[in-house]
Amino acid sequence: MKRARPGTTAGSVTRATVAGVVITHPDRVVFPALQITKLELAQYYARVAPLMLPHVAGRPLALVRCPDGVGKQCFFQKHWAGTPPPAIDTVPILQHDGTRRRHVVIHSATGLVTLAQWGVIEIHPWGCRADDANLPDRIVFDLDPAPGVAWSTVQGGARQLHRLLGGQGLDSWLKTSGGKGLHVVVPIARRPSWDDVSAFARAIAEQLQAAFPDRFITKASKSARRGRVFIDWLRNSRGATSVAPWSPRARPSAGVSVPLPWPRLGHVGAGDQYTVTSVRVPSADPWRELLTAKQALTKEMLRRLI
Repeated sequence: MKRARPGTTAGSVTRATVAGVVITHPDRVVFPALQITKLELAQYYARVAPLMLPHVAGRPLALVRCPDGVGKQCFFQKHWAGTPPPAIDTVPILQHDGTRRRHVVIHSATGLVTLAQWGVIEIHPWGCRADDANLPDRIVFDLDPAPGVAWSTVQGGARQLHRLLGGQGLDSWLKTSGGKGLHVVVPIARRPSWDDVSAFARAIAEQLQAAFPDRFITKASKSARRGRVFIDWLRNSRGATSVAPWSPRARPSAGVSVPLPWPRLGHVGAGDQYTVTSVRVPSADPWRELLTAKQALTKEMLRRLI
């Protein structure tokens, strides 16, 4: 007789329960290179929920779904059609074309695990809350190195962004991307428009490019960024997203986007150093101070930079 995993019926592994959510096909392998199963992914989301929810709950979400696992067909889902499953809400948001489309919103660990049940690997929140999609409250810089760029250059870019933002009176927080690079995140009060936030992010990125033009670039063109790190400031517009803290990535390495204290930067050797199976989930959130930071992106800052 096959031994049942915890949460399954004896003699059967067709179902499991995590955070009150029934997980079907729990033994389905979603990360083939590491033999990580759907059940283990759901358990991971339940484990990180206390740290992850403050950064994703109540925000419009975009999702990367891989129903048959990484390496099979995956798709990026911005909207939810039809009736969502329990523990998942949707909110109508006005689109650029004047229509309203429903976006996913979750509020609980049950919601996170429900996403895993539906084949979601990656979770990408907007830089705003769902109650007003026109008021951003986070600025994200994604340091994305071209092939062959030394990891020390990525680390140096993160440190330089930290200094540039500090020069504007803004604290910033660090995380791995779970992929190739690093993210630098700035929480702000919900006052400026998306246009102002985007212009500010572009100006900061261009300052870094101007200081080190042989190392950094602000253009998205892959041919132009050869040998350099792309400072992706484009994630700071209405409807743009970036991968959430603690979200896995739909890549063979099963990398996780992990928040880090700035002193830990020198101990990180790659953007996917931490994985679903290797990451140690801390008892305290390294970004806890981000959640209470009271920072304003002022008109004076914008006048100085733009």
